[in-house]
Amino acid sequence: MFNRSLLFAAGVLFSATAIEYAPAVWRGPPQMLAALDDETRDWVKALKNKVGGPCCDTADGFPVEVDGWDMAGIVDDTWAMTERDASIARSGYRVRLADGKWHDVPNFALIDPKTNKLGYAVVWLRGHQIYCFLPGAGG
Repeated sequence: MFNRSLLFAAGVLFSATAIEYAPAVWRGPPQMLAALDDETRDWVKALKNKVGGPCCDTADGFPVEVDGWDMAGIVDDTWAMTERDASIARSGYRVRLADGKWHDVPNFALIDPKTNKLGYAVVWLRGHQIYCFLPGAGG
């Protein structure tokens, strides 16, 4: 009986840990990103967030399901904020990550959707924080 309880507890702990550290929701298989032409891949590698941080490479970004992002998030009033506070304020965009929860995209992480050469939304994470977000078509 003790062994079953211990096994059950270990399974619950492993599941909770795996969910907590899981990346964003994939839109498709990794091969989709690997199949990009050289020009588009170079464009992705050159993407930077609003504070100049590189978003990195296609392999570092997680494509997001069409219903995994929207513009229904909170928009902070940045009028009276310092420049630093305004950069981390919420942009109005939000992304549902693999933990199943919606996460607000900070202003500094938002990349102009008009520049999107991929057509679908992509999020880059640093740990558990959204570092770059490129809205998809219709953003």
